[in-house]
Amino acid sequence: MENQLSSLNEHGFSHLDAIQKLDLRHNSVRHIHVRAFSSLSTLRRMYLDHNNISTLEYGVFSMMRNLEELGLSGNNIGKLEVGVLSPLTSLALLNLTDNNLTHVDFKAFLSLHTRSTHIQLRGNPWTCDCDLQRIFRKVHSTIRLQLDDYKNLSCNLPKELHGYSLQDVDNGLCFAETVTVLIITVTVMITVVAAIIMAEKKRKKSNKGKHWTEVSEVSCDSQN
Repeated sequence: MENQLSSLNEHGFSHLDAIQKLDLRHNSVRHIHVRAFSSLSTLRRMYLDHNNISTLEYGVFSMMRNLEELGLSGNNIGKLEVGVLSPLTSLALLNLTDNNLTHVDFKAFLSLHTRSTHIQLRGNPWTCDCDLQRIFRKVHSTIRLQLDDYKNLSCNLPKELHGYSLQDVDNGLCFAETVTVLIITVTVMITVVAAIIMAEKKRKKSNKGKHWTEVSEVSCDSQN
């Protein structure tokens, strides 16, 4: 804790296979080797809060089936790869507060095959749209996933929703999208109907002109 570590390599913890808690908060960690924690199979709590982590490689938690708490707050994580959390079958608490998440893939959380996991996500710059609303509704509907701080999530984008609570605006996010789709659909239908009507008018006009031409020709033949 509070050292100057900038990276975690594959050999740093190779002789610490019996520890149950690892606290690396307030360092400068940017890179974590995919096998950095491979010897820490007994670890129960790991805190990587307040570092400079931006990505978590797939497989980095592959040997950590006993991990119960994972602290990743105060980093620069902008994306969670689907499956990166799946080895953490004992995870009870996942802290991702104050990172750089704008969206999140529901499957990244769904891959957590635990009995119950509490997830903390406040302090991220969320882009509030219909997709995000659907994702969080799916999280809420998954019994084993508990989104502890949903009431404290706020929108960063779009600009007109900046600073608003996601909970306060989520009911309208998909409504606006639905209205837009309906408007586009109705506009297309009107355009198609108008084109059909115009084509029918042209056909009738053409047939009428052809009819009068035929009548005129018959009349001329009769006179001759």
